Amino acid sequence: MKYQKILGEDAAAIVLSLSVVAYVTSLFLRAIVDSHEVLLGGGVLLLGWLGPLAGSFAWFANPLLIFAMYFSKEKPSAAMLAVFFGFVLALTTFGIKEIPSDNASYTVLGFGAGCYLWLACFPAVFIASFLNSKKSRALAPGE
Repeated sequence: MKYQKILGEDAAAIVLSLSVVAYVTSLFLRAIVDSHEVLLGGGVLLLGWLGPLAGSFAWFANPLLIFAMYFSKEKPSAAMLAVFFGFVLALTTFGIKEIPSDNASYTVLGFGAGCYLWLACFPAVFIASFLNSKKSRALAPGE
C-alpha cells in the first residue's frame, strides 16, 4: 500500500496522533471573534454546550469526535460514521451569527485558526479510521 511507504506500517496511528495534537492545540487558539471579545477554543469548548439556547448545536460534534478518536482502531466503521455526523454538526458553526451574553448579544465577526484546526480534526480522524479498517480487513483470517 502506498501510504505505508510514506508513513510506515502504522500510518493510522500517526494520523490519529496528529489529530489529537491538533485538537488540543485548537483549544489554545482563537476560535471565534465577535464584536465584544475573542473566544479561544477552550472557552468555546467549556461554554458551547449552552449553544442550543441560541440555536447552535455545533458543540455536540465534540463527543462524536472524541468517540471516533477512541474507537478508531477497535471499531473503525463506527468511528467513521460518528466522525462523519460530527463533521456535519461541526459545519453548523458557520451558521452562528450572534453569541448571546448576560448583557446583550454580540455579532460574530469571523472564525480563527482554532476553529479551522478543530474542523480539520474530523477528516483526519476519518482517514485514520479508514486506514485502520483497511488494515483490519487485510489481517482478518479466512477472507
